[in-house]
Amino acid sequence: MYKLIVSDLDGTLLNAEHRLGDYTRDVLSALRRRGIEIIFASGRHFQDIRGLSGRLGGPDCLISSNGAAVHDRQGQLLHCRAIDPDCLPFLLSDPAFARVQTNVYRIDDWIVETPEPSLLQYHRESGFAYRVSDFAALDDAPVLKVFYFHDDAGYLRDLESLILGGHGDRLTITYSLPNVLEVMALGVSKGSALARALQQRGIRPADVIAFGDGRNDLDMLRDVGKGVVMGNAAPELKDALPDLEVIGSNAEESVARYLERLL
Repeated sequence: MYKLIVSDLDGTLLNAEHRLGDYTRDVLSALRRRGIEIIFASGRHFQDIRGLSGRLGGPDCLISSNGAAVHDRQGQLLHCRAIDPDCLPFLLSDPAFARVQTNVYRIDDWIVETPEPSLLQYHRESGFAYRVSDFAALDDAPVLKVFYFHDDAGYLRDLESLILGGHGDRLTITYSLPNVLEVMALGVSKGSALARALQQRGIRPADVIAFGDGRNDLDMLRDVGKGVVMGNAAPELKDALPDLEVIGSNAEESVARYLERLL
């Protein structure tokens, strides 16, 4: 019997409309009543995940911004790791990023200079939305994640090389989707944040089952007792973890169906 379930959200636990399905909600609620802990681990902002998790009465832990922040079920910040402020002028204002839509996650807000309404479709369930502001006018509040949106995945890969070439000793890069390049502080990942949370709870990785679909889920799935890959997962994730079980898609609420059979 697994003691803890950890799941990514978009492409994994949420359905094709980026919502928590009624069937999924019922299964997870039943598992919680049986004493099984649940952690959400997502690239989303904490406030966004918190809005989604309200339908479950709040999971036991929220890992947000790909592991840059960890909150308890009451919403108290347990841990955060911000991007080195010396990297921000490059990440936010270098001409190389003029063609992409740039987003900033801080502890309490989401800021953009250029609106991108298509991004808001992911947040209809929680109601979380960006604030438009000049990056040059931002105060010195810690920045947890910077991410870039662009339809040309090849162009994002070029930016990835540029970022790592100049700041690879201080930054970590991953992708939540092929068209979303995400930048955090060095060493930040869902897997490292989960390891910290497990240590604090006295839970062995062997007692954890995890679900994911994106490249940002790789170490989280690899380092637990059982990692499960979604059928709709990124090819890069499936190739990197060929020995893990692959289940159905998020559109079919496959995580909940798998857990109901297993547990």
